[in-house]
Amino acid sequence: MIRNIRAQIAVEYLIFIAIFLLFFQAILLPSTTFTENVVTDVFNLTQTKENIDLLANNITSFSNSSGFGKRTMYFYLPASARILDCNNETKVINFQVLISNQNPKPALSSCNHQENICTFESKLYIGDADITCESIGPGYSGDIVIEKTELGVINVTT
Repeated sequence: MIRNIRAQIAVEYLIFIAIFLLFFQAILLPSTTFTENVVTDVFNLTQTKENIDLLANNITSFSNSSGFGKRTMYFYLPASARILDCNNETKVINFQVLISNQNPKPALSSCNHQENICTFESKLYIGDADITCESIGPGYSGDIVIEKTELGVINVTT
């Protein structure tokens, strides 16, 4: 009789575990996936914006200083981000960040929700100086060289 009760308890315990695992898979796992995607998107957008602003500040500072030469700085872009170009006419750095296809999408006018890409720009305050830079990314971790020529032209290279 005691053996039958123990067997029944073991079977009930297994059923309880199975129901718990189904609950976890049906309810909790999609929530964690959603949260992970949103946190990753926010992190990538924040890291990219922070590092692009740091680059823009270094370019502005170097451009507005007297003399010429080279500066090297460490630069990081997440794997989902890239610098498109430096627009010499509007004095901006154009960059893109790839976001997940998680809904809801960010309510930003600069995001293309069909391609899951957000395009931004960072203003450079360099006066009349010309600037050129190469496309960097997607993703980058290393040194960037900011060079100012005798004529005041700014070149940004990896």
